[in-house]
Amino acid sequence: MGAETLDVLKHRKQHRLANGVVRRNVLWAATTGLVPIPVLDSAATVAVQLKMLAELSDVYGVKFNKSSGKSVIAALTSCITSGVLGRALLSTGIFTSLAKVLPVVGSTLGVLTMPGFNGAFTYALGKVFQQHYATGGTMLDFDPEKAEPAFRQKFKDGLKFNQDAKTA
Repeated sequence: MGAETLDVLKHRKQHRLANGVVRRNVLWAATTGLVPIPVLDSAATVAVQLKMLAELSDVYGVKFNKSSGKSVIAALTSCITSGVLGRALLSTGIFTSLAKVLPVVGSTLGVLTMPGFNGAFTYALGKVFQQHYATGGTMLDFDPEKAEPAFRQKFKDGLKFNQDAKTA
């Protein structure tokens, strides 16, 4: 076996491991949407996302920085909550987290929508970082503005991924 073949096998293994990391954390993030307490649900989701970024960093041998991870999550949150897509998601995602303070209706609305939003966001975050790391990127050279189009597409894919996971 040549060095080129070993390199291909290494990349395949990283890709397979990274896919598992993303899938597992998407499921965890979706369950955080079931937390009935506002703010605690968001904190739990961010904790899962930071854990996922740390795990992806390990898979690709990239140094993980928690504060950079938080900054990336915040930047991508603002990109997904702006524009046309953001208005639609804002009404279902962030609003439902805050709406949980309303008796019965708010909690019901949150339980119905937050798992999907959290899962899709986590899926998009994981897939964008998987691609970034696979091409030699690091946490420090990640550019949220440059990644925004891919992130938006992966978010849409994540909504579909969540639907497929429910029916599987």
